Amino acid sequence: MDERYSLMRGGLLYRLSHAGGAAWTERPYAPWVAFALLMVVLVPVIVLCAMDRRLLGDGVAVPLVRDYTVWARFLVAMPALVLAAPLGDERMWRSLSHLRNLVQPDDEANFERALAKLRRWRDSPWPELVLFAIAIGGVFAAPTLPLYDHATSWRNEGAQLTPAGLWLSWVGFPVFRFLVLLWLWRFLLWVCLIARFSRLDLALHAAHPDGCGGVGFLGYAHASFLVMPFVGGLLVAGSCAVEVEHLGVRLSSLHLLLGGYAVFAIGIMLAPLLLLTPKLAALKRNSLLAYGALGTDTSEEFENRWLGRARRAAAPILDGGDPSALADLTAVYATASRMGTVPVQRWILLQFIGATLLPLSPLLLLVMPLDELLQKLFSMLV
Repeated sequence: MDERYSLMRGGLLYRLSHAGGAAWTERPYAPWVAFALLMVVLVPVIVLCAMDRRLLGDGVAVPLVRDYTVWARFLVAMPALVLAAPLGDERMWRSLSHLRNLVQPDDEANFERALAKLRRWRDSPWPELVLFAIAIGGVFAAPTLPLYDHATSWRNEGAQLTPAGLWLSWVGFPVFRFLVLLWLWRFLLWVCLIARFSRLDLALHAAHPDGCGGVGFLGYAHASFLVMPFVGGLLVAGSCAVEVEHLGVRLSSLHLLLGGYAVFAIGIMLAPLLLLTPKLAALKRNSLLAYGALGTDTSEEFENRWLGRARRAAAPILDGGDPSALADLTAVYATASRMGTVPVQRWILLQFIGATLLPLSPLLLLVMPLDELLQKLFSMLV
């Protein structure tokens, strides 16, 4: 297996950008790629709206500066999808290099075949060509917010799109959709790898200090996709902000939508890790039984030496009833009993929760100005 094997590398876009000397998964080039996309997608829209006097609100109900869906989608989410690629690439290749060390020798060939299959899927140009076609097809099929059917905006003049609206529809939205679909494709490849990995014979240990049998690093790799719930939250928040600001919808009436999105996003993102739960649950159960039997033998030997009690045919850790051996076994048993059956550590879980909820927090500013919010927070803390 290549030391730098990563699901983020490969595919038509990667090869084209790498041939041009600026692979978007490499840390030095990602900011420049994000900046170039902003220049191509957003700057022409701003210029066209300024020329049409639709930038700041002259004669239209929804000027560009107050269309929060545009800024959330293209100013924040689109660069985030690009900038997250190098971090995801590093997490992925580091974790995949460690995966191989856990596979038992009898299953190494199966693991290599699984990686080779995923590499063929990753490197094939056809998936990305299909994704690009879907991104373009969305111009004709994607629904619009009801706002743009009932209010004048920078985007449309009656039933006709403005020049800025045409540019965003034919350039901006396909670019953004393609980036989102590309991340979804990489996520699907990762889920397939986890599914295959969960069926292999693995060298796992219930007493491993990561608290997940030795596969806690999978949560670290899974965090490569933190950008997905973050971007989803931005899109939801932008649409809700438009409805509150321009359609008169009360933010309190959207709490079910926002709460439902948060639960759905976190659940979908963490669900693939549950594929390892049966194997980890069996490991924990069998290890506790084995450690329990060993603890009985060691306790009998300890009591025989120090209390003079008769013992059966025990097989203690050390002959002679060494007290430190019993203490070590007690610590090992306690670690195994606390072992989690989902390979995600608390700090990784908090990252997913934060990535989901953080984009939704600016909605509070629609019902409470920033200075009032800060004043209330200050009064609570002081």
